[in-house]
Amino acid sequence: MNKEWRETGQIILPLEKPDIQDGGYDIYPSHNLSDNRIFAGFDSLADRIKYSRTVIIDGFAGVFYNSFREKLAESLSNAGLKVCWVETKDFIKSESEIKLLTAPFSGGDDPLFGKRCTLGLEEFFNMTGLRAVSPDPDADISIIIGTGASLSGWEGLLIYIDLPKNELQFRGRAGSVTNLGFSASSYAAVMYKRFYFIDWPVLNSHKKSLLKLTDIFIDGQRCDEPVWMEGEVLRNALSAMSCSLFRVRPWFEPGPWGGTWIREHIRGLNRDVPNYAWSFELITPENGLLFESSGIILEASFDSLMFLEAEAVLGDSFERFGTEFPIRFDFLDTFDGGNLSLQCHPRPEYTRDHFGENFTQEETYYILDTKDNASVYLGFHEDVDPEDFSDELRASWKQ
Repeated sequence: MNKEWRETGQIILPLEKPDIQDGGYDIYPSHNLSDNRIFAGFDSLADRIKYSRTVIIDGFAGVFYNSFREKLAESLSNAGLKVCWVETKDFIKSESEIKLLTAPFSGGDDPLFGKRCTLGLEEFFNMTGLRAVSPDPDADISIIIGTGASLSGWEGLLIYIDLPKNELQFRGRAGSVTNLGFSASSYAAVMYKRFYFIDWPVLNSHKKSLLKLTDIFIDGQRCDEPVWMEGEVLRNALSAMSCSLFRVRPWFEPGPWGGTWIREHIRGLNRDVPNYAWSFELITPENGLLFESSGIILEASFDSLMFLEAEAVLGDSFERFGTEFPIRFDFLDTFDGGNLSLQCHPRPEYTRDHFGENFTQEETYYILDTKDNASVYLGFHEDVDPEDFSDELRASWKQ
């Protein structure tokens, strides 16, 4: 199953939090809630919504809505309920229309360049058709499901299905999901670029508008066993977190320079990988936040905290950065591996004009551990030939 729908060496988030031995590094750092605040499974969800005549199930890209509908329908049927289903995918514009619509942001065939999309999610849909559909008065429950469901204008119980962005990438690599409005998956790098510049900005803006209204919040990364909490519980937990210390859930990836230190020293990771190059400790917007109640853990994307509590988190910097968290950090492992990559970060003006980003990336490195004869290169030698250097860069890209 793992190989079919997610391509990664990382273990999927467990339902229950493992014990931490000897006060070691916690790969599942969580914010503790009181008991019975987090629930698991379709039966518990069906029991929660069965008295609601109208239900809106919205959510992020990459959620397996078809599978979610089938399993929830089974639980509702077992409860003796007649359900009318409407799917938002029937009202999304054609792939050719969406490509034309998003062309100013896609960067064309360039493998890296793009610009953050400023369109609203409603522009991806046939809004006349979506607004025309209505609940079935003869059904016990009418449910509209899929990304953009709340755009229908239905009034009722609002459910939001979240998906951690690292899990979305794992699904993208496996080809089990598509970009917003696309009929088929593509190469992982192509999909990621479109996720980053188009899908994420559009869907984040939509999500931001819904979080204060959400009645039930679902962590959608576990296909057969969704984990959920009341929206008010999530909002209260994020408010408390914003005024305290917290860690995000780290995630780990192999890479060209990857080493052995992380694999040998951090417990709980899959050791059957070639290396670990990164421990992403706080890479926004891709990391998630974990909540724990009665041993069950639920993950919400980090941007959920920023959308609701950015001013409390950033303090005086809120006016400058808004809902974006400006600091990113990770651990890089080169033990028995290769040299780190060479990077070139644009100046703020270039970043803003060409990528639509509000700030550029400036880096500081701290060396925490070394082996004998470790070395660091600072700048260029005086006799470097710029043209030769440019040729080497271009050659490395072709490889």
